[in-house]
Amino acid sequence: MNNEAQQRPSLAPRHWGGWAAVALIWLLGKLPRVLALWLTEALGLLLYPIAKRRRQVAERNLERCFPEWPEEQRQALVREHFRSLGRMLAEMAWSWSANDRRIDRISEVEGVEHLESIRRSGRGVLVVTSHNTCLEIGARILTRHYPGSGVYRPLRNEVIEWFQNRCRGRYARSMLSKRNMRAAIRVLRDGEMLWYAPDQDFGPEQSEFVPFFDIPAATLLATHRLPRMTGCAVVMMFPRYDRKTRRYHVELMPELQNFPSTDAVEDLSRVNALIENSVLRAPEQYWWIHRRFKTRPPGEPPFYE
Repeated sequence: MNNEAQQRPSLAPRHWGGWAAVALIWLLGKLPRVLALWLTEALGLLLYPIAKRRRQVAERNLERCFPEWPEEQRQALVREHFRSLGRMLAEMAWSWSANDRRIDRISEVEGVEHLESIRRSGRGVLVVTSHNTCLEIGARILTRHYPGSGVYRPLRNEVIEWFQNRCRGRYARSMLSKRNMRAAIRVLRDGEMLWYAPDQDFGPEQSEFVPFFDIPAATLLATHRLPRMTGCAVVMMFPRYDRKTRRYHVELMPELQNFPSTDAVEDLSRVNALIENSVLRAPEQYWWIHRRFKTRPPGEPPFYE
């Protein structure tokens, strides 16, 4: 389903919370950028001692992914991660409200020529990225240089769901639910770009266990199956925020060669290794509060207490 056609929710009392959230996001997008950064990063640090459950998930992930790190180093990274989580609110607000000139002033893209080469060949391209805190603004920056569609997980709140997709419609051709793989196949077979972040745990049914930081992780098979079904190219894309320059850098890597193979585990391991490398370049910006290792191989104990 293309969510651009979603009807605007009513002003009924059950929607007031959603409309209040939308109003705050809109207001945040109108503030001077330095002020918005200061406010949202401060909010993230305030949430650090409050969001106990999410903080514990992040701590557990880092304990297992970086066992060689001193405890003090991991705790410092968790605090920086919450700073990045707060900043994400400003980044979402800019993605949904800022004009193109404002986005161009704070961003740079490397590797667009890889996408242009694929377009000339007539193939679609699956742009694979990872869940990090500047994911939304990374997609906005990418579509400034190369138009395409995205795969996302619909929100439960009707108002925010309507608002985000209405705003995304300004820069994305369409937004496809992660459950709508038929539409994703059509986009790729039509020679277009599809943006996809597969590094979340949605259970074992559509996944294979492959290493992520040397831990077996349920990894979605779509990254292997979509290229096999459509003949599309696969390009890795990683956005990062630089606190020194307050700018965003989006890196597009060359097309993955000999991909897909006939071995799904080999392909997914290859993608996970590339995501690992990107995480190490800005570890505070990866989505550590997600229970990435929730699903365990048969016989393994639960990962999260």
